[in-house]
Amino acid sequence: MRLGSNNTLPLIFVIIIVIAVLLFHFVYFPKVKEVKALDAEYRNIKIDLDELYYFIGGRDDLENNIIKMREEMALLEKAFPHEREISGVIKDINEKAKFFKVNVRSLTPRNLELYKNQEGRAYSISECTCKGMPLSLKVEARYQALGEFLERLEMNKTPMITIEGVSIYKDEQIKPLIKADVDLVSYLRGK
Repeated sequence: MRLGSNNTLPLIFVIIIVIAVLLFHFVYFPKVKEVKALDAEYRNIKIDLDELYYFIGGRDDLENNIIKMREEMALLEKAFPHEREISGVIKDINEKAKFFKVNVRSLTPRNLELYKNQEGRAYSISECTCKGMPLSLKVEARYQALGEFLERLEMNKTPMITIEGVSIYKDEQIKPLIKADVDLVSYLRGK
């Protein structure tokens, strides 16, 4: 039997085709599938890294940006102290009042309320719910001292406080001082 005979040539082509199909089926196609899966995983990781760099900052200053984010989170935690630290908020208000020579006659906290956005959903920071604690103050002070005190309360963001309303009235017995009722809200975080 010669290799070049007409009978063996088709058989050789069939064997080559079978070997090629087997190689494609068991070697080439699984490798192509694996390469596609790795390519998709690479793209997902690249997208995640790009989002992380966008959130934290550029690749060059990654360490500095992480430190900066930690400092910002510490400031945010000071702006929204935990509800267990309510006495610190009240103490801070009293210290500011003393600094501006505002005499606090009474300070009355009311029940905590959930701090909600316009859609009615509660805000949260670091898995803690944001709450507002309404406070009512009765104070005596000069006009300028009262204005500076209220400005400091609202401008100082640690802790975060908003002035909701001020009622000022004169009392002839304590001239040149005035009396004022101040409604404010201090923001806290809690469970």
